[in-house]
Amino acid sequence: MFAAAQLSRFCRLAFVHPKSTGDVQEFVDAILNFVRQNSIDLIVPITDWTLQPVSEWRELFTGMCRVALPPKAAVETAADKYRTIEIARDLGIVTPSTWLIKTFEEVNALPELSFPIVVKDRFSIRRVSGQSVFGSVSYAYCRADLDRICKERIAAAGEVLVQAFTPGDGIGFSCFVTASDVFLPFEWERIREVDPRGSASSCRKAIRPDEKVVLTSGRLMRAIGFAGIAMVEYKRSPAGLVLMEINGRPWGSIALPIACGLDYPRYLIDWWLDGSLPPNEIQYRESTVCRRFVSELSYLSNIHKGKPENWSRPYPNFWSSLLKIAVPWYPGMHYDDLWLSDPRPGLAEIRHWFAIRMK
Repeated sequence: MFAAAQLSRFCRLAFVHPKSTGDVQEFVDAILNFVRQNSIDLIVPITDWTLQPVSEWRELFTGMCRVALPPKAAVETAADKYRTIEIARDLGIVTPSTWLIKTFEEVNALPELSFPIVVKDRFSIRRVSGQSVFGSVSYAYCRADLDRICKERIAAAGEVLVQAFTPGDGIGFSCFVTASDVFLPFEWERIREVDPRGSASSCRKAIRPDEKVVLTSGRLMRAIGFAGIAMVEYKRSPAGLVLMEINGRPWGSIALPIACGLDYPRYLIDWWLDGSLPPNEIQYRESTVCRRFVSELSYLSNIHKGKPENWSRPYPNFWSSLLKIAVPWYPGMHYDDLWLSDPRPGLAEIRHWFAIRMK
């Protein structure tokens, strides 16, 4: 199991646990034993595939240590992409046209669609017949593509979402939510995405919080019953702001707000351990840029393959992108994964990236 964080000079103790996607009971028991043996005060699950089982078995940790998780119902709702869309619609928040497909017959009953169409699993990870199934996102360029992808994903995951493609700039919003208020609003725009058609960002820039984004996100998180830190994804399309999904956990681009002066992990830990709340708002450094080096490599690898067949929308040029990424640093730019004060994790990730692709 590769975990670059254990190489950090700030890591005092590393623990290699059983796969959370395998035997869930074995995974939870291993965490419990580690907690007992090392007098752990707080567990902060990071990924969907570790967060879900810890949330499901959270009662076992009572009296032993605290677990930084929202209420169980909020965890389940935030993980459910279709339920999130339903709640947002009830609140009057704009979402892409989305259909939940459970059987192949329902694909044939879909209305006339404008391609490309996004086909995604309802959950980032779910258990099917005792096995963990990771979610996927695919693009259908015609009806035959749609039929094939839906048939494959229904067989694998039991159900799938068919969603209208939303063009526009990717917008991220993060905050610290309690039952009473929304703290530390932070917003950014995506400069580059690992998959240029739409995916996690490889480079992003901090921008001033938009009042509509702050209010919309707060209403949604409260409706879900969420508490803790989270990020909400939007597309700023020609038609306006469109909600995409929620990450109800520490998110992959959390290094950007930290670089801007919003240390979400520290505030989360303080809240769970001593009940102290963060400031309502911090005037952060706008225009700060954060890049993830291995994600930039993946971005270049993707566009080097050329524009996908049937993709009719704009697509980045490899050489102009390479020139931008080749500039190693400029004022206001930071890296998610490379720090002069703690270089080993980032260098290990780069080696790991190349090792996987050279197999």
